[in-house]
Amino acid sequence: MAMVHKQQTDRTQSVRKNDKTWQQTKSENTRATILEATLECFFELGYGSTTTEKVAKKAGVSRGAMLHHFPSRLDLVKAAVRYLYEQRLRMFEESELKINEGANHSRIDEGIDAYWQQLHSPLFTVFHELQVAARTDPDLQEVLDNCNQEMDRSWGKLAANVFPDLALSEEFDNANLLTMFLLEGMAVRGQTSGPAPEKMIPWLKQQLHAMFADVAEVDREAASKKVDLD
Repeated sequence: MAMVHKQQTDRTQSVRKNDKTWQQTKSENTRATILEATLECFFELGYGSTTTEKVAKKAGVSRGAMLHHFPSRLDLVKAAVRYLYEQRLRMFEESELKINEGANHSRIDEGIDAYWQQLHSPLFTVFHELQVAARTDPDLQEVLDNCNQEMDRSWGKLAANVFPDLALSEEFDNANLLTMFLLEGMAVRGQTSGPAPEKMIPWLKQQLHAMFADVAEVDREAASKKVDLD
């Protein structure tokens, strides 16, 4: 009888463990659905017109589920901004690694083209929307300031891992800043007052090739090992 009781107890504990795992998974999925819906509302309605009620309707969740995950609009905004930044990092990493798969040297031109395409996605539009809205919203500004600092650190580390050979160049940081500010500025111009001159992208590629001349012969695989050691 003791063995039977122990087996029943083990099964009960196993079920409870599995139930907990299932509940955690369900909760995480609901949270992700809400955050996706929030970004969609930011894109479709604008930051100022996005409410928790509209997000709940877009996500297809109850008011109670919304409040369980995000008790206030500010809680939702904080999580959505972080989620946005994570999605932009993920998109950048996946596309750039795919482009450079099997390459002996980082493919600069293709990498620029890929990032330029990313800046035409809803994710960047929402990013720009939030930057503008933060000018008159202190709470949002604080959220963005905190995330921007973390984003800059994460982006720099990610870029070094994705482009290990280029990361060994003395001009790596300057090249990153030039690329980011020029392309993002062009993308914003395209959203507000018409496209920037297309000649700027070929010019940028030429500049980057010149800036990375000191590592033009560096092998990606060898450089990756060096970056890991550092």
